[in-house]
Amino acid sequence: MDNLAKRRLAENTKRNLRYLRLVFNDFFVLALIFLFGGFMYWYAQSLPKIPNNLWFYKPILAMAFTVGLIPGELVTLIKKADLQFLFVKDSEMTVYLQNLKKYSLVLPYIILTLLIGIAFPFAGIKLGMQFWEYLIIAVLLYLLKAIYLQLEYLSLSFQYHYSKVLFYLIAFLGIYASLLDFAASVALLIALIGFTIYIFSQKLESFDWTKAYEKERIRQNRVFIFYSMFTDVSEKAIVIKRRKYLDFWLNFQKAKNANQFLLQRNLLRNPDYISLLVRMTIFAILLSFMVTDMNMVLILSALVVFLTAYQLLPIKRLYQRHIMYHVMPIKRDNIREVKSVVTWALLLQVIMIVIFWIVIFKISVLLNAAILLIFMLLIANIYLPLKLKKKN
Repeated sequence: MDNLAKRRLAENTKRNLRYLRLVFNDFFVLALIFLFGGFMYWYAQSLPKIPNNLWFYKPILAMAFTVGLIPGELVTLIKKADLQFLFVKDSEMTVYLQNLKKYSLVLPYIILTLLIGIAFPFAGIKLGMQFWEYLIIAVLLYLLKAIYLQLEYLSLSFQYHYSKVLFYLIAFLGIYASLLDFAASVALLIALIGFTIYIFSQKLESFDWTKAYEKERIRQNRVFIFYSMFTDVSEKAIVIKRRKYLDFWLNFQKAKNANQFLLQRNLLRNPDYISLLVRMTIFAILLSFMVTDMNMVLILSALVVFLTAYQLLPIKRLYQRHIMYHVMPIKRDNIREVKSVVTWALLLQVIMIVIFWIVIFKISVLLNAAILLIFMLLIANIYLPLKLKKKN
């Protein structure tokens, strides 16, 4: 079982690296550098200006640390076939999960380390915390995450159960108490060390295969959803569902023919395309928030709009391999309909960006908003028709 776990872990690592190379492409790495650099610049400029020791600083910091505990779940790599072929290996699952438990701690500890490092200047300057006080809280966070993964591990049996909400509530209260009083943080650290020793001494018995498989399936699907934001993921099962809260857009933009009807609904109900539109819009808004120069914001937002249009172009080929599309009396040339649907999507994106500009930068952005709108119209009326005819 130990060899099986190592082999599956190697396969999982190889698959993740393949997708991560596509996720962290040149554009995304450049975007991350812009975002992180802009955030750190804003952080450094704003830190001296805000007052010291306000009452809500500690609850906010405790909440941020609690949220930092959420990412990362137990990796088991259980497959559906294991429910039949490994069913008699209950007693050996402890050996199987030994290395996987250690692997599950890597990503959460990286995230916690980044969060602890970013929050340290704020805690030291604005809350007046000493290095040793902050170090104890950092150790508490690492212990809490290890305890949570151990609870997940034990919950794979029929005997143990736990509540995520209750765990995070207790974690928040413990972190907040540690921020309030140094003695409370020391007492909590001692208590957590004792509880850690106790809970890690518990053995896994009567393994619940169905529960383990379902938890792993859900975990992997979350990972695939993240990868699918940047590239095609063959392992992810696409679930197309109606989103009633977007029906107003269908009523506002009435479909004139069957092609437009299909493309509109696919754009709003296919998670690949709707998530693309949402994440590019959020990315443009984050850039607007991080970059203070309005001219640079305009250039970066125009680049995001262009990239959105480029990545929405494959919507033209959605039904080319669907046999019923060719059987039904539908016009094959859908260039006009694709242009119309993508144009409305880009218009919605520009409206959201401009609304954010007006809220943050007030009335002074109207000229830049008009320029961005004109740029979007040029893309829709010049670039899209040329690109679609070439693909046709």
